[in-house]
Formats: sequence, structure tokens, C-alpha cells
Amino acid sequence: MMEKLLSVRDLNVAFETHDRTVEAVSGVSFDVAPGEVLGLVGESGSGKSVTGRSLMRLNPNYARFSEGSSMVINSDGGPVDILSLKGNQQLRKVRGDLISMIFQEPIASFAPALTIGKQMTEQLMLHRGMSYPEARELSIDMLDRVGITMPEKRIDQYAFELSGGMRQRAMIATALSTRPKLLIADEPTTALDVTIQAQVLKLMKELIAEFGMGVIFITHDLAVISEIADRVAVMQKGKILEQGTVDEVIRAPQHAYTKRLLAAVPRIDESILNAPAKPVKTEGDTDKPIVSVKDLTIQFSIGKSLLGRHTYFTAVDKVSFDIPKGSFFGLVGESGSGKTTAGRSMLKINNFASGSVTYDDGDVRYDIGSLKKAELKDYRSRAQLIFQDPYAALSPRMTVRDIIAEPLEMMKLTKNRSETNERVKEIARLCKLDVEHLRRFPHAFSGGQRQRIAIARALVSRPKFIIADEAVAALDVSIQAEILDLLKSLQKELGLTILFISHDLAVVANLCDHTVVMQQGKVVESAPTPELFRNPQRDYTKALLAAAPVLRAG
Repeated sequence: MMEKLLSVRDLNVAFETHDRTVEAVSGVSFDVAPGEVLGLVGESGSGKSVTGRSLMRLNPNYARFSEGSSMVINSDGGPVDILSLKGNQQLRKVRGDLISMIFQEPIASFAPALTIGKQMTEQLMLHRGMSYPEARELSIDMLDRVGITMPEKRIDQYAFELSGGMRQRAMIATALSTRPKLLIADEPTTALDVTIQAQVLKLMKELIAEFGMGVIFITHDLAVISEIADRVAVMQKGKILEQGTVDEVIRAPQHAYTKRLLAAVPRIDESILNAPAKPVKTEGDTDKPIVSVKDLTIQFSIGKSLLGRHTYFTAVDKVSFDIPKGSFFGLVGESGSGKTTAGRSMLKINNFASGSVTYDDGDVRYDIGSLKKAELKDYRSRAQLIFQDPYAALSPRMTVRDIIAEPLEMMKLTKNRSETNERVKEIARLCKLDVEHLRRFPHAFSGGQRQRIAIARALVSRPKFIIADEAVAALDVSIQAEILDLLKSLQKELGLTILFISHDLAVVANLCDHTVVMQQGKVVESAPTPELFRNPQRDYTKALLAAAPVLRAG
């Protein structure tokens, strides 16, 4: 039998507020062996992050552990009961010495006023008793080990001066430099682009094997878990529903909830790769695209030179493509590729340095770059945007009715309040929202329901063209599947053309008729989706596809 590094038994965590008690974790038990990766998976609110933070005793002051809860980690000096630790001095012996944690957002984890090196050397001097020169030398070595170029320079930089991928690597180097026996990684790759995610996962596998530490890898991404974990525990509503080896749980799930999660994960399989290109439906006798982008260039001023001349960053560089009427059109690329800037230019949110965007739905034709105020008002009733974050996109001070009705009232698209209310109810029903809840505020709704509200708001003006910018990126996988199904049904029912901007290749493969790939402001490849995924022509597209995590299930 494998030696236990960590043993958790009957863990119960409750949050006590002034008016109620919320059971966040209930009866959770699991073991982790040295060198083993346990994946904790579940959707938002499942209790997986609370479980991880409990091991570090990082839960808020109003968190309570119930009688019978047990968390024991084996150290060289014998077993340590984590729940019995009191005071910062005892906790410090566990945090860093025995257990380290990698957080999802490294920019929020590093102190903004201290350099990376200052923070790394301080913890090495505290936990390992090193002198400053020794701590600095080891910190540089760890930054080099995690693949950060020029570590002697980077160690004296601040977190905000590093890219997202570099910050996450620096966070890993910081967590591992104390040589912990157990590493807790809480959504460590969620905020990363797919190629950086692949590099970080490869790095973590190598370091786990080298240091022989146990790992709890917390994520909602089952594809990532299938690539890195040895065993997996599935959580829902604070409880573990199922646990076993990755093969047992992912290839032969026993619990209905696990089966639903797996069924909701988008896959790039043979049915997609071998699908024929979809014929694009056109209305009437026209075969013109609804949106035509020609040599579009967008620049942002980034300051002045020593001679007083403005300097510019080119975010979109001579981009051209046509979006067929009635299509689901994919625009993919990593952060900084220019895909969002290009998409928003189609609503004249950004000014053009050169080039053109033309909109033609058969009733009107607009040159977007030269729209007058009255034309822009009409155009924005025909073209709408769905944002990525349903929490930030909705005003917390407005009811759902008022949020959905706002475009109608601002653009004066209805004659009176009665007509507005009828239109709001009509679109709410289309988006599968309960009309009885229209008087509620956004905080009363889940993430998926909020995104339905955002979609209803975008559709209430009866647009012909929708831009969905990472519209499902912030959602759990099962909710994501529901929203994608909703978008597909609305597209067919209303005859919409949808530009779908995303970094998630599996979602694009399952949804879009045609896909454009962008890199550093330029279009590098454009093809019907099955053809692009089956036979990519450019090295960058091949690298993106190779880096995408694959759910390794039978």
C-alpha cells in the first residue's frame, strides 16, 4: 500500500454569517501519497477551493470546522494535525515548510510594491534559514528552472512587468523554492492561453517527478485533469460524489453528475474533423457577406518619443475577412492577438487607422468607419455585443426588466411602456428566462442565468448581427453547454449571424462554420472549420491545436 502524505477525514467547513450558516464542505475524505497528483474537480460553489484553502488554514475568520474533522500531514518529525495548529508561528511551520499553494491569479498573489526577488528571498530566509546571497542565488535558479528567460534580470522586476505566463511561472517557482511536501494548485492554468497552459502543465509534471511532492490540483477543467492527475475526486455542493483513478472516473464514471459533466465537455472528435463544410444560407438573391472587413488597421497611442512624436501600438494589422450572412463565424487567437479589438471595431467602439468595415444586411448598407450619429444609432439596433463576464456586464442597481428594456428605450424602438414590456417578455421567453422573475435584480441569478439576461438584452432590439466575445469563457462546463445550445437555437430561429470570439478551440470546433485564426494583430489562417481543424496549414495554428488539452476518455 502506498504511503500517505496527507490524510483528510470527514472535513466539514461552515461559513457563519449574521443570519445563517452555509455548509461549504461536508464530510470530505481523501488521501494524497508522495509524488501523486489528486485532481479536485467541480463547478463553481462545489467546495473544491474551500477544501484547498482549509489545508493552508486560509479560510476567512467566520469559517468553522466541525467536530470530527481531521487533516493530518506527515512531516519528517512525525504527523502534524493541521486543525490543532494555533497562532502564526505554528501555522508558518506548515505554510511554506510543508505545504505551498499556487493561486489562480498570480498578479493578485504577489505584493505589487515588492519585486519578485524580494518576495522569494524573504520566504527562503524565513522558512529555510538561508542568508540573503544564498536565497537570491536559489531564487534565480528556480526562476531559470521554470523556464523564465534572463532570470538575473526578472528577479528584480515587479509582477506587473511580467506577462501572464511569466507571472504564473514565477508563482510556481516561489511555491516550490521552499521544497514543500504538498503543493496545492488552485486553478493554476485557467487564466492562461492554451500554449502557455501546455507549457505550465509540462513544467509541473517535470517538477513533481523531480521533487516527489504530493499535489492537489483544483480545477473545473476535466481535460486538464485527465492530462496531469493520477486520481480524481468529483465534488458537488460541498461533497465528494465519486473518486478513483483518472481512468476509472473519466472512462467509466459511476455517478450521474460526473456523467453529465463529461457529456458537457466539448470535444474535437472525428465527427467534427470529417464533417463537410456547411453551406451558408443567404436571403433573397444576394450572396454578399453581412460584414466585410478589408485591410483593417487599428492603433493605440502609447506615449510620445523624446522628440515629442506620438508612438503607436498596432493592435490589428491589415486584417481582411468576410462574414457570410446566417453563419456562425469563429475568430480565435491568444491574448493580445487582436481578436477582441477587431471584433469591437465592427461596432465602431474603436477608431480605424486605415481600412474599412462594411455592414450590409440587405435592408441597409453602412460603412462603419464613417457612420453619422443617426446612422450609428440605427446600426447598433442591428448589431449587438454579448460580453464575456455576465457579472460585470449587468448593472446591479437595475432590475432584469430594466436591463433588457434599456436598448429599446434608449433607441426609442417601441411606442410605449406596454409595447416595451411585451417585447421584454417575448425575448425573455426565447432565452428561457422566467418572466415572473423580471422584477428581480442580477444578484439573485446564477452565472448561467445572468448570461441569458445578457443575451436577451443583446437580442431585444432584433439585431441581425451578434458579436459574442468570449461569451461562455466565465461559465462552468455544464452551464457553458446550455448557453451554447441556446445560441445555436436562437441563431436558427431568428436567422442571426454570430461572430464568436474565443480562445477555446474545442468550443469553436463544435459551433462555428468558418474560423479565422489571429496572431499578433494579423490573420494567419482562414478556412471552413472542419478543414482548419483537420488540416491546418500554418505553424501557429498547428501549435494552438497541439497545445489544446484533450479529454482522455474512451
